[in-house]
Amino acid sequence: MWKTFKTFYGFILKRRLVFAGFVLLILLSAIVNSIIPYFYKIFVDAIPSLDTGRLLSIVYIYVGVAGAGLIVDIFSYFVGDIILFRASADARKKVFKHVLDLDFLFHSNKSTGSLISAFKRGDGAFFELFHVIHHRIFGVFVGFGVMVYFFTRLSPMIGIITAVTMTATLIVARFLIKYNVKKRGEFNKEEDKISGIIGDNMINYETVKLFAQEKREEARLSTAFVTWTKALWGYGNSFRLVDISVGALINISMFSILFITAKSAGGGHLSVGDFVLIASFTSSLFPRLWDLVWGSRDLAKAYSDIQTYFGLLDNEIEVKDSEKPIDVGHVYGEIELNDVKFSYKNRTKNAIDGFNLKIEQGQSVAFVGKSGSGKTTLAKLLMRFYDINSGEILIDGINIKDFRKSTLRGFIGMVPQEPILFNNTVSYNIAYGFPKAKLSEVKTAARLANIDDFIQSLPEKYNTEVGERGVKLSGGQKQRLAIARMILSDPDIVVFDEATSQLDSESEKLIQDAFWKARAGKTTIIVAHRLSTIMRADKIVVMEHGQIKETGTHESLLNQKDSLYSHFWNLQIKLD
Repeated sequence: MWKTFKTFYGFILKRRLVFAGFVLLILLSAIVNSIIPYFYKIFVDAIPSLDTGRLLSIVYIYVGVAGAGLIVDIFSYFVGDIILFRASADARKKVFKHVLDLDFLFHSNKSTGSLISAFKRGDGAFFELFHVIHHRIFGVFVGFGVMVYFFTRLSPMIGIITAVTMTATLIVARFLIKYNVKKRGEFNKEEDKISGIIGDNMINYETVKLFAQEKREEARLSTAFVTWTKALWGYGNSFRLVDISVGALINISMFSILFITAKSAGGGHLSVGDFVLIASFTSSLFPRLWDLVWGSRDLAKAYSDIQTYFGLLDNEIEVKDSEKPIDVGHVYGEIELNDVKFSYKNRTKNAIDGFNLKIEQGQSVAFVGKSGSGKTTLAKLLMRFYDINSGEILIDGINIKDFRKSTLRGFIGMVPQEPILFNNTVSYNIAYGFPKAKLSEVKTAARLANIDDFIQSLPEKYNTEVGERGVKLSGGQKQRLAIARMILSDPDIVVFDEATSQLDSESEKLIQDAFWKARAGKTTIIVAHRLSTIMRADKIVVMEHGQIKETGTHESLLNQKDSLYSHFWNLQIKLD
């Protein structure tokens, strides 16, 4: 609990002097607004004197105090917003940065819908927590303090009853709110499931339509709403429990105060003004106690949401940067893998098992093998999406762990098997790896990737929006755009992961020609199933079960009797 509030106030207290002024304004506002009933008392007590001047003076002072209270209250919100707006932005930027920095494993296991829900609810909870703590609960406690002070001066018993009522309300509210928050947490889990289903469908709507599974998805959502409705009823009924329990406590307290007041007034121990003072405070006791209860509930609710939000910061970054990273501007591209072993979490079998390979500067090396043989895993290890279990990977003789991850990945240009594009323009996506690129440079890269003609045919050409994840483009168009993006970033090492898998034969040939020109002089790693894309590679590495089975050129491997490569080649010729 304290850790969450420490994180929260860590953002708030970045502006300590402003916050101190804000607290002072809140205190003044609460005191001024709480002493208003005292003016009713002195006004009523002054009426019998029939002194018009005195009565008017009291009215003027009352108006002045009430006006000052309003001004201070408004100004407190203004100063509070100065702190809140900046602190909220700082918090969201920090959480966003941390989530971006988290490893590939975190993002591959996380539901996008639930992650977005955590951000949305967390940011809302940040605002709510600030207002509830400072504008509501703090003000209520100050108001209670003022009320108990006046009550105690008039009748110690009334002061004791008020203090006991507030204490009892807090104790009862603590248990009821804990139950309410528990039900809120159960409901949030079901709500996240609903958000996950909806988000999943929004992202994969094309698959839903391809297989005509709209009814199935509607049924899946309807099934999820069964437990969602049950959780919502449990959450809603927890409010009714609070209403009944606290309402009974407050009514008993008010009856006791009014009973004692009536007896004291009847016995001549209280003036009419005292009675008006007590009645005025008592009439505000009911809403004050409810404000305390629901303020505490809102505090607990906001705490629950912001705990999940800040909880994202607790996820460890497993692939860490070196404390003393080596800083170089570029690499020549000599790569060594020495006895590399790696297994994914919760899997006993190694995905890469005792892998040894040296790739010379400027050499093109292709990895082939059955699905699951470890080809793409090697590319991810090279970019430190994961850290190896043992062994070492060197670039120019430097262990890749000694580079910053951002520096290492800046050396490598990767065209993934399934390119994901931003919901932005064609130009933005091509220049993503080199944001300062001029339009002429973007066009040059597009021409090399054989996509310029297509872009020129679009209504807004390079300013055309590609849609979320590039949904407006075909698979081949997305891959060519991703190739153009790689070309423009001008990396020292090029990695092609099934980069032509979705292209027709004609486009594949054009892409290959462009690719072999663009990669001239660069160390190149090609992960491929289609063997026609790697015939010109300097070295072909055939993989099986995370190990090297065969190495050689295209011709030498075909000439080896009963080689696994020739088996793959013959199968592909038959398929073609």
